[in-house]
This record gives sequence, structure tokens and C-alpha cells, in this order.
Amino acid sequence: MAQYIITNLPEAVDFECDNDDVARTLQNAKNLLMTRMGEVPYDRLRGFDHALFHLPLEQMRAALLPEIDRVMLWEPDVTVISAEAVPNGKGEIAIKVIVEIDFEE
Repeated sequence: MAQYIITNLPEAVDFECDNDDVARTLQNAKNLLMTRMGEVPYDRLRGFDHALFHLPLEQMRAALLPEIDRVMLWEPDVTVISAEAVPNGKGEIAIKVIVEIDFEE
């Protein structure tokens, strides 16, 4: 099964995805990662818990994979393989997530 990388780094949204199910699913997963927990009205648990950014880096790394797994529950075709948090040199934390996509027939 193919693996794909998504990040929390801002980039342009591809609204069309050219009828490509994989591209659309990856865009959905990235949107979930970029959504802050509490920002979706009537669905306050959807999105990434930004409180993790206030933890020391080692504690954040330990809590990251379970949090990413929880966030991706809203995209059932995505399976999280790994998640990594690294400082990007600008005083920010970049999150890199490796996912697999499995469309059940």
C-alpha cells in the first residue's frame, strides 16, 4: 500500500482534485490536521489539540501519535503510520505525518 506525507505547513488548497480520490482524501486529512480543536461549531472535538504545542518537545512527541490518530478518525480511509514533530528553525513546530490510504470496496 502506498504511503503519503502530510504536514501542518500552510499551502494552497486544491478544491478540484481532478476527480482523484487519493488527492481528495489527502486534502481532507491535511484539512483535519490544520483544523484547531474547538474551531468547528457543534463539533468541538474535531481538529488538532493545539495545547500540545505548549508541552516540552519530548512530551509533545510522545503525545503526538495518539492525537493524530484521534484527529484522523474523521477520515476513515486514512491510516496513520507515523507522526513526527520537529522545530523548523523559526520558533515553530512542524508536524509531518505519514499515512496510508485504503479505500474499502
